[in-house]
Amino acid sequence: MRIALITYDISPYRGSEASVSWNFVDKMRKYVDITVFYGDTREEVERYLSGNPMDNVEWVNVPRRWPDHVKSEFIKDIYHVVYYRRWHKDIYRLVKEKVDNGEIDLIHYLSPIGFKEPGLCWKIKSVPYVWGPVQGVENRPLCMYRAFTFKGKVLAFGRRLLHNGAFRLIPSVRKAFRRADAIFAATPGTVRGLKRVHGLDVMHLPENGILAMERSTPVAFAQGDTLRLICIGAIIDRKALVILLDALRKVKSDRWHLDVVGDGPLRTVLQARYADLSERVVWHGKVPRDKAQEIFSGAHLHVLPSLGEGNPTTIWEAMSKGIPTMTLDHCGMSGVVCPRCGIKIPIDGYENVTTRMAGEIDDLVNRPERIGELSAGVIECSRKFMWDNRIGIYRDTYAGVSRKYKVQ
Repeated sequence: MRIALITYDISPYRGSEASVSWNFVDKMRKYVDITVFYGDTREEVERYLSGNPMDNVEWVNVPRRWPDHVKSEFIKDIYHVVYYRRWHKDIYRLVKEKVDNGEIDLIHYLSPIGFKEPGLCWKIKSVPYVWGPVQGVENRPLCMYRAFTFKGKVLAFGRRLLHNGAFRLIPSVRKAFRRADAIFAATPGTVRGLKRVHGLDVMHLPENGILAMERSTPVAFAQGDTLRLICIGAIIDRKALVILLDALRKVKSDRWHLDVVGDGPLRTVLQARYADLSERVVWHGKVPRDKAQEIFSGAHLHVLPSLGEGNPTTIWEAMSKGIPTMTLDHCGMSGVVCPRCGIKIPIDGYENVTTRMAGEIDDLVNRPERIGELSAGVIECSRKFMWDNRIGIYRDTYAGVSRKYKVQ
């Protein structure tokens, strides 16, 4: 079987959706032939392939054609929509030509994982069409808007209106959902939304996963030790680091330390606002990956206070190191973290959330054996999130949807 894989970003050097697509190709090429249709990452792909050829993969670069002279961010956003649509039209023509020539047996639209732009290849009905993992349905919790700046509140509310309307009303989105022979949903909320709004039963499958486990024994944390927390990511409204910092102000124990790895426009503001925590909070800024991994490996607990995510890369990195995660109980995290391998904080008001987070941190300090128990749970739960298992799910899905098309 040869599949057409459509992905805008793909790279062995970057995280997020680019690494999702790369991991998919690297693992799946052992079982099927793949023609990858991709966008503006040609230099990265070719740099890697020059020393690491990949069998069973054909690479078709389709650059997004847009002017480089534009300086205004507002105009850039408009150009992004227009030229991204043109990119999809180019992809459609190329894929359809290969399908018509009998060179493609199945189409998989992998990324971007947001649902608002379904592309055009769903219109090709002579071969199976698979979409996802897809997400973007969840709204930022209204009761947590206190975490946002004024600009963040405006953007979050605008996003709520835009995404809710797009999910229900955009004709191409509705048609693409109905056309797909199989849809993967990256988050439990997306599963529920597709059932509630479009009447579709879809499979929950996080978009990313664990490539390999780095440890097989639980993290050690003893009575009297300092609990080492880590929060990694851009310091922006959506990541909501302020929630964790407000929670830490409520922690009774002084036996904790927080490493903040990442940078962003809110860093200076938060450093000044939470100067009272400066003795136990280290702001590392943006550091090289190997340094970030070194800091990560010394942590006892990964904290993810974000108010808007799919399944962030850091959750898989934490699991690969056997480190439990504390997170809000929503988005992709709600379907990955369970009581055996982490701590999920119910979302029922800002004060309640920060109070519960503080209470959990105090409890971990006072009952250090919990870290070992949760870490053992991470090692156990990690099995179902390994990339090798994920590829098995894709292969079974391909086989199932192909039967009605009589694809061999």
